Amino acid sequence: MSAKEGKLDKLIKTVDKLTDSKGISKLGKTLNKTLDIAGNVINSTAEVANHQLDERNKRHLDDIKLPDISGLNLDQTRELFDSMNIRYAFLTVAPDIKLAASKVDTVIKTFPKPKTVLKKGSFVKIYYLDATTLEQSQDILKNYIELKKSRKESAKGFVNKIGHGTMTGAKGILKAPKKLIPHSKHSKKSKTTDVEPSEKSDMEG
Repeated sequence: MSAKEGKLDKLIKTVDKLTDSKGISKLGKTLNKTLDIAGNVINSTAEVANHQLDERNKRHLDDIKLPDISGLNLDQTRELFDSMNIRYAFLTVAPDIKLAASKVDTVIKTFPKPKTVLKKGSFVKIYYLDATTLEQSQDILKNYIELKKSRKESAKGFVNKIGHGTMTGAKGILKAPKKLIPHSKHSKKSKTTDVEPSEKSDMEG
């Protein structure tokens, strides 16, 4: 028997063993065991994933999205932040021309910005407008208006000056031919007076 025939014979015997009643039963048990193991692995993975989600939810259970509180007065802001268990501090905002029409003791902005997710016990800086800052902001606006007005008047004066100079120049150009015409007549007249004596002298001679 050749080597190839020997391998084929072994394969046939193996198939025969699997296809008999004992072999099928053994194969079924193996498959069931494999499926049980796979099922246990899947269940374990699901349990781990659920546990991780639960832990994450617990950690972020007290997270708060910072609301937009611009425009609120200081008392309203205190009441709101105390209810959210967030630490905070009030700071005066820097003077700005945009704040000239704002109300005193109102919130202008926060840091972090609104809609930021904060953990319990986080710290927020609240910038508000006080009377001094409002006055300084109004002074900035006043100076800006005066400067703008001054520039406008300067530009208007410059345009008028240019216009006046242009008109003066135009008038000078229009008057120039009138001055030249008498001068030309005078020159012709002087020539005729020079010629007449010479003609008389010729006649006398």
